[in-house]
Amino acid sequence: MAIRPLKSFLPTADDVVNSDLPTLGRILLVVLKSYESQSPAVYQPVGGINREYFLAVMEHRNVMIGPLPGNEPEYGARQPEVSRAVREAWNWLEKEGHLMRTPGQPVADWFSITRSGEEQIKRFTLYEQLERLGLDRVKSELNKERPRVGTVGGGANEKDWIGEWVREKENKPPLKPAVAGEWVLIAGSRLDELRALTSSEFDFKKLIRLCEELNTAYREECYFATAMLTRGLLDHVPPIFGKGNFDEVASNHGGKSFKGTMQHLNVSRNIADGHLHQQIRKSESLPTAQQVNCGQQLDTLLEEIVRITREKTSSQA
Repeated sequence: MAIRPLKSFLPTADDVVNSDLPTLGRILLVVLKSYESQSPAVYQPVGGINREYFLAVMEHRNVMIGPLPGNEPEYGARQPEVSRAVREAWNWLEKEGHLMRTPGQPVADWFSITRSGEEQIKRFTLYEQLERLGLDRVKSELNKERPRVGTVGGGANEKDWIGEWVREKENKPPLKPAVAGEWVLIAGSRLDELRALTSSEFDFKKLIRLCEELNTAYREECYFATAMLTRGLLDHVPPIFGKGNFDEVASNHGGKSFKGTMQHLNVSRNIADGHLHQQIRKSESLPTAQQVNCGQQLDTLLEEIVRITREKTSSQA
């Protein structure tokens, strides 16, 4: 792989100095990675990357490291501004744990890319691929059972990275990070059970997606959307129980305890209908988390779907 100069990503000095530190830092990591095995002066297998030698190459400054590329600094007369921004980005990378000083070196200017830094490079490489595909193509691929995006070795992180890229392109705020023990409507373990189901009668992709979007909407405090997605889920599942609508499920399936839970869940349809069909008024009030939280009842419903599907699959085996 050839060396990728900073100018190949950020063509002008304004592009560099106006970049936020995370963006400039990720680009800088990719640039530094490209020096491996390409520039013995800047990169050495034992020492890693030398910060001052790297800057000297950019600045076309003779520090006795051999021939320098080009005839002038990479960014011409504005190189001092760029070098300052690069040093700030370098410090940010070190602070964030993406670069570390290489141990055992006689001077402190030798750095190595950490494991988290390698992850940042994979993320940036993925973003480059997504940019080439374009937003519409990426979103279309994500709706397929086997999407053909995400091939940089990022493993389980790639799906999250793609989602973040799509949200950035759509000018949406980033998702709030999940917090250990944070309440969600649909438990991850229940979702895993749904994903593992097999059936000759039903395709569970839409049900799983409704559950995933319910969790996202509730976590992001989108309570109108939570109520309407809950209603959509209830309208979606009756055929699994051999019923025509959810009223029939709530009244006729299972024992007394299950029926009571489903009838309580059925009330959420009225809440959703009220929000969905209510026209604008002089005075409004907004739904709260407590109003749209049917997590316990939904879990009971999904548990029964898992049970009867497994039972039917086992009897057909």
